Amino acid sequence: MGMIAGYLMVDEATLDGLMDLKNEDLANRIFEIEESGESECMDIDKLWDALHFFLTGVSAADPIEENKRSEAIVGVHGFNLDDEEADFIACVEQDELHGIIDALEKIDFESLSKKFTPSDMEPHEVYPNGIWQEDKALLLAEFKQALAELLAFYRKAVAMHRHVIVSIL
Repeated sequence: MGMIAGYLMVDEATLDGLMDLKNEDLANRIFEIEESGESECMDIDKLWDALHFFLTGVSAADPIEENKRSEAIVGVHGFNLDDEEADFIACVEQDELHGIIDALEKIDFESLSKKFTPSDMEPHEVYPNGIWQEDKALLLAEFKQALAELLAFYRKAVAMHRHVIVSIL
């Protein structure tokens, strides 16, 4: 299968209930919330690392603190940071969404597209392996669609007064 980036809207009580869960329990609880259909969710499939690279010039394995483009893909506050074996799960609190939305709205997609060379991802070991061999036009179309969906999702989270959980599992 592979690692997929999922985004899940949660209210304050749900976020509070997730805070003290350890890795396996946390991942299972997130799956339960997603499957229940009670919370809005979306995913950008396996595109997360390549999209992060497109937006920031680095792999999501090295998230950039205080960089809203990076935070848009991987979240702001990681869960279980003291556990090196833990799955990647982070959150973006509602009051942080405005800055991320603003950064996404200001992206000059055409300018980034002109600078983007898929083969530049290879030395950075961008996931999934071999994505740098894909057609540039196809990748750019996928990036554009993923960004539009992510921006719409974040806007909806703000409108609904929700936090966002980012899981890359």
